[in-house]
Amino acid sequence: MNQTRNRESKLNSRQGLAGIRILLVEDEPDIADLLIFILETAGAEVMAFTNAETAFAILESFHPDILVSNVKLPDYNGDWLIEKIRGHSSPYFRQLPAIAITSYTREFSESKALNAGFDRFLVKLENLESIEGVIVELLSSRDYMD
Repeated sequence: MNQTRNRESKLNSRQGLAGIRILLVEDEPDIADLLIFILETAGAEVMAFTNAETAFAILESFHPDILVSNVKLPDYNGDWLIEKIRGHSSPYFRQLPAIAITSYTREFSESKALNAGFDRFLVKLENLESIEGVIVELLSSRDYMD
């Protein structure tokens, strides 16, 4: 099935994020639980991991529509993860929409996250309630490849 049409029909034919598959990488349990609650309440299917290496390993079998990742993670950080995804052999994964999230705004800036390959940047404690709208906007505006 054409991934572009499939993703667009998910967004246009349903309310919120119903049918959207989200790969969440967040090592802070309270933030992960909050994000999972927000995203699943909006109808998304969320697969959550606490580290980048495991998230990258599951990428092909889960086949997410979007990545939401903390930029500061144990071992390998979000920059490592997005670099691996952008270097993937599949055009689908190289084009995967990705949102960076952090509470460490002194260490990780929006420009640094965007330069690393993320499409959007959210500050955890300021923007989490708007994440559904950011995801819909990002998925609706992207030019996807199969």
